[in-house]
Amino acid sequence: MIEDYYLYGDAKLGRGKFELPPILIGTMFYQGQTLIDRKDERQFDVNRAKKRIEAQKSLANQYKLPDLVEISAITPEAMVKYLEFYLDNYDPPFVLGGSFDAKSAGIEYLNENGIKADEYIYNSISNLKSKKELELIEKNRISSVVILILGASNMSSTQRYAYITEKNQPGNLSIIDGLKELGVEKIWIDGGVIDIESFSHILDTQQIVSKSLKLPVGTAPTLFLFKYSSPRLNLKYHTKYRKASIMFIASWYSNFIFYGAIEDAKECFASVYQAIELKNVMKNNNIRLFDNL
Repeated sequence: MIEDYYLYGDAKLGRGKFELPPILIGTMFYQGQTLIDRKDERQFDVNRAKKRIEAQKSLANQYKLPDLVEISAITPEAMVKYLEFYLDNYDPPFVLGGSFDAKSAGIEYLNENGIKADEYIYNSISNLKSKKELELIEKNRISSVVILILGASNMSSTQRYAYITEKNQPGNLSIIDGLKELGVEKIWIDGGVIDIESFSHILDTQQIVSKSLKLPVGTAPTLFLFKYSSPRLNLKYHTKYRKASIMFIASWYSNFIFYGAIEDAKECFASVYQAIELKNVMKNNNIRLFDNL
């Protein structure tokens, strides 16, 4: 019997349906994070970094929601420092993000320190045109890869589905089949949010991909929010409440959510928890909310 989830440590990543709660992924060491030294991104406040990761883990435990941390970096040197810190204090699995050069250096460091390729998720790839990236994935036997769909805001769900299934890549392959040929066993599909219109198409795409391909689906649903934040309002709190509302909607049809800066964990976990509670109540009472939109 084929399991309807992928297992990462204790976290279950649903696929083919949306019965399991989504894995919430907070990003550490993103460009501009306040705990990083502006003059030398290899330097950062270790205590503040620990507090932010432990805050996410505490919320995950409180709300009984699965979580992962994404380690992101721009430069190879910074990535090695971040991974060294993370692995000194926490165990895999985790998501490996950032620039290609940083991820490449990170994978080399992980290999040297006995971290297996199935203990992290590679984020992300959008096509099969880079020979260096394909060689990196195949050579290191990366088993979990996020496909990021790139497209315009009005790119329809049908077009997004075609993006990952049509034979439009080198070698007359789809991106999914190409990754499988490289040995990738667990493929995640990230819809690639640009604005609120793209978000609506992506939610539709996620339902199609989940049903037809039985792959885990999700996205970073709040990326566009700063575009709408008024400079006359408190930027931090104005965005916080918008983020919570978007997370609520995204959680209904997502197996994973890149919720963004790990500092936003409090509102994101609370929002998703409330959404799941409502979803369960409606399911138990046979109420179908979105059927007649």
